[in-house]
This record gives sequence, structure tokens and C-alpha cells, in this order.
Amino acid sequence: MPSSPWNRIRESVRREPFVPVIALAALLLMIFGTWRLRPHLTFPDETGAIELALRMGYEQNPFIDNFRKGGNLHLYLLALSFVPVTLYWLVTGQFGDIISGAASVGSSPSWGVSPDLLTAFYDVLFAGRLVSVLFGVGTVVVVYYLGRELLDRRAGMFASVFLATSVGYVLTAHYATEDVPMTFFLMLGFLLTVRAFHSGDTRTLLAAALVAGLAASTKATAGLLVLPIAIVIIERHWSESGTAVGFVKAAWKYPTLTILGYVSTTPSIFVHPVSWADEISRYVVRSTSDVSYNWSDPGWLIQLAHLAEGQGIALFLFSVLSVLLVVAFLLRGTLDSAVWLLLLYAIPYFSVIIRGNMTQFPRVMPLFPILAVLAGLAGSELTRSTRSVRVVGIGLLTLVVVFSGVHTAVGVSDFSQSRQEATAWTHANLDSSDTVDVYSQRVYLPEFPEEATVNRYVIHSSFPREEWQPGLDRLDCNAPDYVVLSSYHYFRFFKDPSVFPSVTERMSALFAEEDYEIVRTFGPPVDTELSAERKFRDSAGLSSFPEDGNPTIVVLKRIDDEPTC
Repeated sequence: MPSSPWNRIRESVRREPFVPVIALAALLLMIFGTWRLRPHLTFPDETGAIELALRMGYEQNPFIDNFRKGGNLHLYLLALSFVPVTLYWLVTGQFGDIISGAASVGSSPSWGVSPDLLTAFYDVLFAGRLVSVLFGVGTVVVVYYLGRELLDRRAGMFASVFLATSVGYVLTAHYATEDVPMTFFLMLGFLLTVRAFHSGDTRTLLAAALVAGLAASTKATAGLLVLPIAIVIIERHWSESGTAVGFVKAAWKYPTLTILGYVSTTPSIFVHPVSWADEISRYVVRSTSDVSYNWSDPGWLIQLAHLAEGQGIALFLFSVLSVLLVVAFLLRGTLDSAVWLLLLYAIPYFSVIIRGNMTQFPRVMPLFPILAVLAGLAGSELTRSTRSVRVVGIGLLTLVVVFSGVHTAVGVSDFSQSRQEATAWTHANLDSSDTVDVYSQRVYLPEFPEEATVNRYVIHSSFPREEWQPGLDRLDCNAPDYVVLSSYHYFRFFKDPSVFPSVTERMSALFAEEDYEIVRTFGPPVDTELSAERKFRDSAGLSSFPEDGNPTIVVLKRIDDEPTC
């Protein structure tokens, strides 16, 4: 008589008691603070994904013509997460009113919609965040099994702990973006590929090929997973085929499954093939173009700095050491040769993201779980070595785990606090006699009391200059009593001053406190330095992670009593 599912789960926990423990720890770290939604504690990539998923519902069209991430699987996952929310609306009698106004929620850049619709948007936003949390926990579990497959249980334990304490990865899992789900499919693909390499099982390799299509459908950057899979396919079928024709006959089903995995979760490609082709070509051009950002360092150093900032300095340095140790072990033949499969993805991928317009933090996301696995392998090897090496290794591992754990816990505790704190301050300190000018989207900023006069100008390339130039003119003559800035907005002018040089000049003058003084800041410290050194410096501290949803909010007050115009 077959055992019940509950008995199978209990038996699995008995065999692998560490898995539920690390999964629970990862869940607590990744979910804490995701319920902080007001006032609009989100950022454009997240709201953009949510709005696209909502469009499929209120337009009643699942074939959306947007391929900005290379595929649509993430949008369908978000839409699926909206189902229980929709059921809740039906049970509470809200569904009709919400659906009738859903289009305004999806298209309102100013968040100027009714409170009920805004609450509904927060409901689906929270549901979307849970998608990332669940896939993040799943990735932590997958890297445990991958580490165990490549070496032993200890390697898997270290790997899962290192990923669960990578602050950048954990905080990215707080948001309804595609990066964390993509890493789940990527690492699941690696796990299946390694198992197929070890066992020679064709069905496992076919499953890996299918998962590669799902990974690419979630985000195109995961598409390089086909490289290690191709190596295993060649190793599995080339010698037994004898001829090129025989190899093609034996191997055709693998790319077919990859394509099937992609197109079945991006069916819009059949409805909007021109849009898909345009987006893929745009992506290629962008990734190979000259760097437009105002970095003072080469691309490889920038991405290393992003990794350091996302891991914390202790784990980053140990990861670098681990890569060197793993390569040495591989060359000596003392480590499973399947580890080369991870490097076959990581090395070409890193060479791609250090070029062109790719030097952004989200580009390093696939490397966090890979580095966690490599660090887990090195950590296990150190604890199995000679006594003196073992003592040093255990001490080093303890230091890394403690620092990374504290760093991540601090980052999580600070999640999305700055706009809440700034909103409380504006309501306590501004009144009807105060005039406040802002220059960015409302979603970047705190909220202001109704009695204060708030002049909103959105300085952005997608808005006509004649709409926001009056705001700069008012700033030139010190017209507003207060100016409130968000690092989500002002930092881009220092990142790429070629877009609006005059705006960068004015922002520099504000931070120099020539006519306005900084009276309060919320969130991370003010820093307009665009250098790898700054990121390495930040990675050594315990301040909140600058790349998350906790922007720096700066409140400036006019120094002179009267404006000059």
C-alpha cells in the first residue's frame, strides 16, 4: 500500500533535517517587511511588472506585447498569484468596483487614484512579492541539493547558508521582479544537468533542457544555461552516435524541449513576433554598446563591486578565495569535474555583463547562487583537510557566516523605511505656509500633508521638457521653501550626466548647500560618488543595502528668507 504524502514528507524531513531549517530561515529573512507597502514603498521595475500582469486581466488578453525581459513567464506567475486575491475580493464584495477601475490603477503614474483602488493595488503587489519569496526559498533549497550532488551534505549546507545570508539576494527576493524566480529555474537546471552528467539518465537531461527554456522565458540572461547542457549532451551522445547525422538524430529532442519550454510560457511570440524581434535586437544592441554610465572604473571592477555589495565583504572575499580553490581542486583532479559546468556558465556570463550598458546590479543576480555553491564546496573541503587547515577553515567560515548573517539581518530590518519615516516627518513639520518642490515621480517620494503646497515636476526623458523646465526656473531663483529629493531620481543624473547636464549641475549645487541646506535625510547616507571603491566601502559596513527599496530621501530648506524672483 503506497505511503501517504504526509508520511513521505515526514520521511524526507527525517533524512534531510537541515532542509526545512534553512528553508524556514530563508523564508523569515525574505518575507520580513514585504508587507510594508504604504506609501508606495516600491520601485519602477516592480510596479511595471505588476501593471503588465494586471493588464492581461483587465484587457482580457493573455498575449501581451511586452518582451522587455526576453519572455513572459514571470508575468504569468504574477497573474497566477492574483487568483487568491481575486477570490478574496469576490468573497468581500469588492470585485465589481475594483475591476471597473483597474485600468486606472495600471496606468496611473501619479498614484492619484481612489484609496480603494490603491488598496487593491497593494493587495496584488503583496501577492506578487510572495512569488519572489517562494522562489527565493526554493533556490536556497536547490543549492543545498546541488552542493550535496557535487560533493557532500556539508557542501550543500554551506551553500544554502551562504545564499540565505547574501543580503543583495535576500532583499531582491522582497520584490515582485523576475530576478529571483529566474535564479530558481537557473539553479534547478544546473541540478538536473549535474545529475544527468553523473547518472547518464536521458530523462533527467531532457528535464534540464526543458527547464532551460523556462529560465530564459523568465529572463533572457539565463539563456546561457544551454552551454553546460550542450556539453553534457555532447558527452552523452557524440561517441555513441558515430556520425554527425546520428548525433543530430539523438540530440534533436533537447533543443526542441528548450524551445518548447520557452514558447509555451511566452506564447505572445506567435501573436506579436515583430515586437519580440524588435525587443531582442534592442537588447543585443544595448548589451554591446559603449558604456554610457559615468563610472570611473572598468566594467569588471564595477561588477565585482556589485557582488561585494550584494554579499557583504566577508562572504565576497571568501567567494573569491573559493573560486581559486575550486579551480585548483579541479585542475588537480580532486573535485567532481561536473563543477566545470557551473564555471562554463559563470565565466561567459561575467564576460558579457562587464561590457556595454550591462553594468547594473541586477545583472549579477545569477552569480549569487553559483558563488554560494562554489563557496560551499570550498568550505566543505577546508573542513575535511589537515588539522591545521581545518582549524583555520572553521574559524574563517564562522567569521563569514556571522558577518553575513548580521549584515543581512540589518538590511532586512531597514527594508523600505525611508519613505515611511520621511512621510511622518513631513506631516509633523510642514503646514499651509510651506511650499515644497519635487522633481521625480510620486512613487520615489514620501507623501506630504494636504495643507502644504506641493509643486510636482517630473524631470525625465519621457516627459516633455516644457513640463518640467518651470521647476528648474523656480529652483534657480530659490522660489520653493523646501526641496525634497530621492536617490532613485537624483542619482541617475550623476550616473549619466550626459542625459541632462544642466540638471546634474543643479543637483550638484543643491548638495553643495549653496542656496539650500540639508535639514533631514532618511535612509542610507547621501552619496553621489559613482565608483567601485564606494561600493566596496559600503560592503564592509552594516548599513542598509543601497540597491534595495530604501532610497535616500533628502529634505532641503532655503537658506535665505525670501526668494529672488
